[in-house]
Amino acid sequence: MNTTNGTFFYPSGGEERYFDRLNEIIQKHPHDIRHYLDLFTVYASRRSFIRQLAHYELFKLTIDLPGHYLDFGVYFGKSYFSWHKFLEVLTPTATHKKVFGFDTFAGFPELAAEDGAEDEAVQKKAGGLNSASFLDEFRLLLDLHNQDSVIPANRGAIIVGDVTQTLPDWLNVNPEARFCLINIDVDIYDPTTAILEHCWERLVPGGVLVLDEYGTSKWPGETRAWDEFAKRSGISAQIKRFPWANAPGGYVVKS
Repeated sequence: MNTTNGTFFYPSGGEERYFDRLNEIIQKHPHDIRHYLDLFTVYASRRSFIRQLAHYELFKLTIDLPGHYLDFGVYFGKSYFSWHKFLEVLTPTATHKKVFGFDTFAGFPELAAEDGAEDEAVQKKAGGLNSASFLDEFRLLLDLHNQDSVIPANRGAIIVGDVTQTLPDWLNVNPEARFCLINIDVDIYDPTTAILEHCWERLVPGGVLVLDEYGTSKWPGETRAWDEFAKRSGISAQIKRFPWANAPGGYVVKS
């Protein structure tokens, strides 16, 4: 299984060869952490860089829109901190716009029939993709990012727990909350359905709904959840994707 300190990477021969060779180079020419992070494009693989480019393009669609950014399925924070950084870099004075992340940090709850069979190769099982080991570090990193704001503001927060329970409660406490981007990366049917049912009406016109696993063979639940919700709700919006990126699987711009 492809893991580093608990982080799961989808099996990819090309990626494994790239990082095996990169590890050899780093061992021969070691540097401190600031070197690697300041020069991240030097060390990131082509495949891992694509996702950041896709999220950048999605974020640009929302710059002029009101509303927060919701990140469902935070895991180790790759997408979450991308939205956070884009906010700081591209809209630094819009301190009313924030990033809210939702995750169990304990892996998947039970799978539904719509999710298909368990698949150990991608941790598709109850408790799979567990990031509990990262939660304390995540909170410290989030505090660091919030302190690094151009204008003092807490631009991000996380809500820990099963989204089918935490999301309705959070929305009730925040009735004014509207969203310009909703990133759904929970992979499975039940939480995806709950997010759509509770959040679609609060996504502003022109807002972006990201369906990370849409149309992917390993995760049929997310696809079914959107297709069924769209049919029930009479939504005919086109599902788009970037021809140069395999993730996200699709996204919708609300009319």
